[in-house]
Amino acid sequence: MSGTADSITGFLLLLAAGIALEWRARRLPERPTAARCLASTMRTTPGRVAVLAWWVWLGIHFLAR
Repeated sequence: MSGTADSITGFLLLLAAGIALEWRARRLPERPTAARCLASTMRTTPGRVAVLAWWVWLGIHFLAR
């Protein structure tokens, strides 16, 4: 496989793992969902900075090319 195919495969595996974790969290009420995790992260200034940095990284790597 080429490097591009490996990268796409890796991202698809990460996406599948994220979907599986979210599905499991919605079935078990004691587990936090992605929305609850993000909401708790956004309550603090360092959390907001981390979310902003993640969005900047995402934009630079996937949207700026």
